[in-house]
Amino acid sequence: MNNSATTRIISKIALEYNGNDKGMAELAAVNFLLSSNPEDQFHEMKIVADRNSNVEKWALTGYISPPEEIGKSLSDEELTDIAIEALKKVGVTDLNQFRLDIHNSTKQKHIHFVVNRMNIHGKCTVKSRKIGERFGEAVRQICQERNLKTDVEIGIEKKAEMLKNLTESLRTSNNFEELISKMKAKGFDVQLSSNVKDGISGMRIILEKDKNPYTERQYKAGYTLSQISNKLRISEIKLLFEVKQTVRKNLQNATSLNDLRQKLQQDGFKMRVQYKGEFKPNQKNEIQDIFINKVQPFDIGQQKDGFFFKKYQGFSLSAIDNVFGSLLKPVFTPSEIRNREDDFTTTTTTTTTTTVKSTTIDTLQEIASEVIEGFLKPNYVSQQEDEWWRKKRKMRR
Repeated sequence: MNNSATTRIISKIALEYNGNDKGMAELAAVNFLLSSNPEDQFHEMKIVADRNSNVEKWALTGYISPPEEIGKSLSDEELTDIAIEALKKVGVTDLNQFRLDIHNSTKQKHIHFVVNRMNIHGKCTVKSRKIGERFGEAVRQICQERNLKTDVEIGIEKKAEMLKNLTESLRTSNNFEELISKMKAKGFDVQLSSNVKDGISGMRIILEKDKNPYTERQYKAGYTLSQISNKLRISEIKLLFEVKQTVRKNLQNATSLNDLRQKLQQDGFKMRVQYKGEFKPNQKNEIQDIFINKVQPFDIGQQKDGFFFKKYQGFSLSAIDNVFGSLLKPVFTPSEIRNREDDFTTTTTTTTTTTVKSTTIDTLQEIASEVIEGFLKPNYVSQQEDEWWRKKRKMRR
């Protein structure tokens, strides 16, 4: 369950907001407050808070927001019990003034609270140190005791779902506009950030059903790309689109593999061919994959392995584009590849075909291993190209 807890100085507006919610708020619990009017309740709290002049931020405010699927199964009484129990774990006692209201104006019901950190005797019972962390841990502990998913567990599931849908959409998109559109069709809002130096520099992905404008000031929905995956970076996505666009452009006019290689080199890319099985001179040889890499280092950070990108191989076309086979077929038919020994001669080794599985994946680590699994298996490339890559590695060392 998403949650927030903050110590601060409040005005009557905080209590008015709690009890309003477009007229749909329901009072869930109240303690040591005689009045039912938010303004009068504020004055009651302020009188008690003034008994302790050492505490400036005398109020504790926040909320608990269960995900829609859990919120539907929770009664208002159960959600209130969870909130009160969590508040007690961070120091709220039976002698502290508080008001709790359940808000129903959005599709996700959630509970807000305003608490006086001072009890009726003027003693501060709620310590401010790491209050947000402590309250979050209290909510998680209660969820575990009640066999409810914690915010951490829900977050892991959501990030895995986002990564799965993002990588699927990347394989069928050629630019950010297409990516945003395809993700929107899957129920995700992709928000891009940019700066003058780098252009597009960041990404946040939000599950549409998680949007809640009334808690956005305290809790920003969704996750940044770095929170979703420590492998996939925005610079890798930008280069991935550049590779796909360059390959598509040159495939339209290329007459052979060698011609495609030369055209790509003119655009600043190197091409490496992997054949399916053992290369046989003067016979039909089927292409299994093609790897594309940038000629010159474009970014120091990107020289590390990424989600799709491999430092010494570049991008596998079969991994980054679902229609790889149909892209090559119009230009490089089996008969055309039959006598290409002058273009590429390969080493002879036993082969294992690599595929990217489309099974359901539960964790980020499994998703990543599924996609890059093929890169860890043997490759079969021409001797000339293999020697070139080995020299390149030595130069980089």
